[in-house]
Amino acid sequence: MNRRTPRLIGVAALCAALSAAGQLPLSGASGASGVAGPDRLTGPASRSAVVGLGQGDRVRLTPLGQDGRQVIEPLRSQDGTTPGLLVSTDDHGTTLRATDGSGEPTLVDGTAPTTTRATAADLVELNLDAIARDGRAASADVTVYDVVTGATQAVRRIPGDPDAACSTKSFEDSSCVLVPPGTYSVMAFVNTMPAARPGTARERTVQNVSLVGDPEVAVEASRDFTFDARRARPVEVRTPDHRTKVNADGAMQVGYSRTAANGRKIVRQYRPSAMLDQQFFMEAAAPVRNGALETLTRLRLEAPDIELTVAGRALRPEYYDQVWFSDVITDFPMYDGHDRLRVVDVGHATPADLAGKNLRGAIAVAERTDDLSVAEQSNAAAVAGAALFVVHNDGPGDNDDPNGTGTKLQVPTLRLDRAEGEALKAARGRVEVRGETASHYLYDLVLKEQGSIPKDLSYVFRDRDLAAQVREIHGQPTVDSTFSEAAYQYQPEDTFSISTMYPFRGGARTRVEHRVPDPDTRWTYATVTPQSTYNALFPHPPVLRMTLSDPDLVAYESAGRTTKPVGTAPVTAAPSTFRPMERSGNQMRVAIDGFVDADGNHGTSYSTNSGMSTLLQIRADGELVGETDNLPSGVAVLPAGDSRVEVSFVADNPQPWAELSTHTESVWTFASTTVPAGEVVTQPVILADYDVDVDLRNRVLARGPRPVGFDVRLAHAPGAAASPISDVTVEASYDDGRTWRAARATGRAGGRWHVELPRGTGHVSLRLHAADTAGSTLDQTIVRAWYVAR
Repeated sequence: MNRRTPRLIGVAALCAALSAAGQLPLSGASGASGVAGPDRLTGPASRSAVVGLGQGDRVRLTPLGQDGRQVIEPLRSQDGTTPGLLVSTDDHGTTLRATDGSGEPTLVDGTAPTTTRATAADLVELNLDAIARDGRAASADVTVYDVVTGATQAVRRIPGDPDAACSTKSFEDSSCVLVPPGTYSVMAFVNTMPAARPGTARERTVQNVSLVGDPEVAVEASRDFTFDARRARPVEVRTPDHRTKVNADGAMQVGYSRTAANGRKIVRQYRPSAMLDQQFFMEAAAPVRNGALETLTRLRLEAPDIELTVAGRALRPEYYDQVWFSDVITDFPMYDGHDRLRVVDVGHATPADLAGKNLRGAIAVAERTDDLSVAEQSNAAAVAGAALFVVHNDGPGDNDDPNGTGTKLQVPTLRLDRAEGEALKAARGRVEVRGETASHYLYDLVLKEQGSIPKDLSYVFRDRDLAAQVREIHGQPTVDSTFSEAAYQYQPEDTFSISTMYPFRGGARTRVEHRVPDPDTRWTYATVTPQSTYNALFPHPPVLRMTLSDPDLVAYESAGRTTKPVGTAPVTAAPSTFRPMERSGNQMRVAIDGFVDADGNHGTSYSTNSGMSTLLQIRADGELVGETDNLPSGVAVLPAGDSRVEVSFVADNPQPWAELSTHTESVWTFASTTVPAGEVVTQPVILADYDVDVDLRNRVLARGPRPVGFDVRLAHAPGAAASPISDVTVEASYDDGRTWRAARATGRAGGRWHVELPRGTGHVSLRLHAADTAGSTLDQTIVRAWYVAR
């Protein structure tokens, strides 16, 4: 008879089964033991979920910790673009809607808002329209909210369906809403479209976005509301200590929260898809008398990625969106340096236009044409020797349409509006060009106004007044590493956070990041290597990337300087911070993160066709009770009573990007026993925290005859019963584990051990054994832990 191999029970399926049976599912709460409460029955799902928003738009929701907070990641559609998002939160729950989509919002948490209930005789009619900043009729998303009771809230997308009846519905494509008389907040996000597009079009690319309206207005009879974006003022930031610009996708978020007098609250957030001006605007508002008002704008400023100066006049060049021409940022040409270049007018950059032109080292300037794509124009100029290619619009305003996709660019390619393009072509002498592809500083600023919206929304920030984080991105010793990054901010009422995954250009390096001190704004971070793709235009071999996420939410309450390293060697496996090994009854939850760096950033690894392979196995008294080579998490059923449990996780990473931690093996053993009904016990696993003085390439420089040393802290999982560590041995290998030599380990205070390696150079591998007096052990092997140089 064939023996059936035990498999791990899926966490979600197990929780559903236990909930149905009235039993306690394993929770993410730490603590040696505790009485089950309702919060332990409603914890977030342990894995990401993809949610459709209609019309092919999708987002990925990923839980962050155990308090219900989640990260929203807009996913690329087939053309490479991501949807803009409108996030609406109230005391019912949270909905998402694409800014250019149709249909009702998608509920992602809680319950749908209810429709206002009132008799027809009690209702008044509000008619809504919007005007863009250029004076044309505009599209807008309007929220009407009762600021006394919070009982009435209605969202209207205008201009709506002209045939739709005016109603009390909570959401409708309509320019009209029926509400009872009262005091309301009537606010709108108004889109100004590019000059060549219809003013009321709902498309992913907008010129700019304005928050317009009145956060407190008495409504006693039917009336009209016009949301005029021309009344809004720009949100602007100056940073006297550094040259900065809001580069592409740097205008990240604009929104507001409105609290009614009785404490009920709504939150509205707008995350644009593509915005040509990278600028938000807000209309001034007097202080509110009922409840509270708070606006929030998030801007990301860096060194300007490109600058052109003609006779002392600074132009406003922008790169075309890299998504049309590449899948990763390293395949997208950008200008890096400072020079003065001559300008050559190349007409439409047709073969006839380019014939006889000397473009070597020059800026080639062409007019946009429907007959050629931007890539065709640019690459033709590149073949003729151009160092930089600029396209100016052939009509009014700005235009980022590439007129065709799927062709890689050969030189940096910029766009200008028509007037600035003509000024560039008329330039006499050389033009100053400055570009910086990898800014060494970043201002990630959350700007908030409370109670009112001032007329002047200009901010000045000196570095000394901001919280600074020194980001240290570590890479591979001899292989050039690429990275992407995201930072997520949460306000006290937020259960979801939206951010953008940005390319982190320049490889392994440091960058100083500045943020506004604010105890109510909490941050967490994620770093991906190798760089994430933002499109799928070109074939690529399969890859499993290492995503390292900060497990903590941190608020910066005052100006000061902290260090935030990521990717620090050694990278090995450890139990999930969010889902520790816990037992309830005879069921034990196990979740292993295969990518855990020396600074506690966590990420998941699993077997894929990239070559990455993992195997998680769980044994009780030597008997295999669960295993998986997929996502390494699940629930194993242990025998009743006492048993000795072994959890082993093996990972092999032969991918070209991974020079370090090519093979890791971690084995945790410990005594476990049945947990009484209604209780949860964290298992006494030993955890290793390595502290190695590596550089940004994860190398240690051996100095003279002195041995290379490092520290390791050994402790038990938080909340577990802890017995003294009684035995520690370390071995090292300089030939990828074929031969091993003993290292010297010396115990120090606080559970720390100092280890001195035997002499050697190159990639050093480690083999650690640790045991406590209660019989728990950790055996951990890391092949190519870091690099020793002399």
